[in-house]
Amino acid sequence: MIASFQRFHPKSTRRVILYGFALVALPLIAALVYAAFRVDHLAEQSQSAVHQAAQAIHNSQLLGEQIKAMERAARQYVVLKDNNLLNAYRQSHAEFGVTARNLSSMSLGGVYQQRINHLVAVEKELFEHLGEKGYDKSEVLAARFRELANMATGIQADSNRLIEQEVAAMRKTATNAQQFLFWVTVALVPFTLITAGLYTLFISRSIRQIEQAIENLGSSKTSKIVEVSGPRDLQHLGARLEWLRKRLMEVDQEKTRFLRHVSHELKTPLTAMRESAELLRDRVVGPLNSEQTEIIDILRSNTFKLQKLIENLLNFSTTTQASSPRLKTRGADMKVLIEEVIRDHRPTIKAKAVRLVTQLQPLKSRVDEDKIRTVMDNLLSNAVKFTPVGGCIWIDMKKEQGRLVLDVRDNGPGIDARDRKNIFEAFYQGRRQTDSHIKGSGLGLSIAREYVSAHYGTIAVIDTGRGGGAHLRVTLPLTAGNR
Repeated sequence: MIASFQRFHPKSTRRVILYGFALVALPLIAALVYAAFRVDHLAEQSQSAVHQAAQAIHNSQLLGEQIKAMERAARQYVVLKDNNLLNAYRQSHAEFGVTARNLSSMSLGGVYQQRINHLVAVEKELFEHLGEKGYDKSEVLAARFRELANMATGIQADSNRLIEQEVAAMRKTATNAQQFLFWVTVALVPFTLITAGLYTLFISRSIRQIEQAIENLGSSKTSKIVEVSGPRDLQHLGARLEWLRKRLMEVDQEKTRFLRHVSHELKTPLTAMRESAELLRDRVVGPLNSEQTEIIDILRSNTFKLQKLIENLLNFSTTTQASSPRLKTRGADMKVLIEEVIRDHRPTIKAKAVRLVTQLQPLKSRVDEDKIRTVMDNLLSNAVKFTPVGGCIWIDMKKEQGRLVLDVRDNGPGIDARDRKNIFEAFYQGRRQTDSHIKGSGLGLSIAREYVSAHYGTIAVIDTGRGGGAHLRVTLPLTAGNR
């Protein structure tokens, strides 16, 4: 039945609903029609039984009265020999014959019919004997009529029993109909529920597929093909979502090419600016006074910041081209790697008079050094950028539950609770920004997450409470020697 539903492809959702309603309603309508038919049949049968019972009882009683009338006329005729009495007897005999024929025509059963026939035969014999030979004594005649009266009483009793049997048969028929309707109802309830469930599953499956496709597109997961089954209008909607997926992939590829080209174009003049600043700082073109040296330091610091932004753009374009970044892993001393990153940031840290507190256990892990260096560089850059002048940054690395745990904390404004679910998304800028002239690109944490995930690690924001600064934690697998 499920396979039939899978091959069932109506043109519209409206038709699916109509088909489902018809499939659920038709058995119920059929049961109601059958119930109405049975009730009508029972009503007709009851009416016929009641009418037949009334006729049988009436005719049975009438037989007894007619026998008494014939007995009275016959006995008077035997005594008085008056032909008028004989004619009265004959009239009562004729009426008795009509009543007997009415009872015979009611078809109340074989034994009942035999009793009526026997009564008619005995009465006929008595009638013929009285008309031809007569009776000398009324006592003999009375005995014969008592016999007829007893037979009529038996027929009346049989009529009552037949009526009781008919009532019992009707009760049985009504009980059977009631039981049948009950079992039909019992069978229809699960059938209705199963049918409604199948149709709900048929519709909800298509809706879930559409919902999943929209969620994938909203999460930039464009690698999975959109396939929607069900009614044709929902299939058409799925086809439009598939077109949108392909279009988003094209736009994403164009964006990646644009970022790559722009990054390369910016890197060339920036390199010239950095080299020129270094030449001036080394006094290659001549001596500098203190103000000129300060300006050159500012120029050099900002070229480094621009270089960092461009490298983030290049890294982002690289990570978006593949589902997972390619790694060139080897055994690395994580303490030495982190100290190298800290050394690169020493000038900026000193310029802001930031106090740096480190607690680094000597741990080794098999990683891609360049990518982990980029992760640490992004985390430390953010910490330095958001830490106020004279603030403090804490960097801790330790082994915990068989994994490397790296914590980077600062006493800056922290990460707003509303930003935490989106802070690792590309180009996302949080609500709390610095007063720096060069704003961040919003790519640092996104690239860090991609690189950490490629190492089967995790990166997360740790809650520090109100005013506790930012706290980010990276976990990575350790090499066998440290586990």
